[in-house]
Amino acid sequence: MHIELIPATPDLAPEVFAVVDASREFINQWLPWAKGTRTEADEQHFLEHMVAQAKAKKAFMFIIKADGKIVGSIDLHNIDHADKHAEVGYFLGKEATGHGIMHHAVTDLERYGFKELGLNKITIMAATKNTPSRLVAERAGYHFDGYLRDELLLHGQYVDCAVYSNLAEEA
Repeated sequence: MHIELIPATPDLAPEVFAVVDASREFINQWLPWAKGTRTEADEQHFLEHMVAQAKAKKAFMFIIKADGKIVGSIDLHNIDHADKHAEVGYFLGKEATGHGIMHHAVTDLERYGFKELGLNKITIMAATKNTPSRLVAERAGYHFDGYLRDELLLHGQYVDCAVYSNLAEEA
């Protein structure tokens, strides 16, 4: 399977929205924004926002393609240029999970963050019960840093979060 990351642009909204729409309930389990992305226009607006964030060097979002088909996205956000660290966010459509796609995407994004942006640390956070997301971090060799209690508000309830990190010197 050929995996590639391409910079997010508003013209990709129809294809990205189709992935979200087809897997809305699956994505919504852990990422409540999926429920609020109701139209292609919603997706286009979000992608326009992410392009602006990239121009301001605050976040960088990439669309994940597997064998030429859009299957999800991955980003670096909460970029701290002074301390040189950022967080990773990602999602895949349901049919794309379990094939190693996100592992490949995390590796590529990490390379971009460390080499292109000069980051020292990249962090992945996931709800403690979100086993698939936690496995992505673990399989990518991220260090388990610990738990943050009541870190995420998920469907009206606070949940604990597992925190993983990788350092440039470890990559």
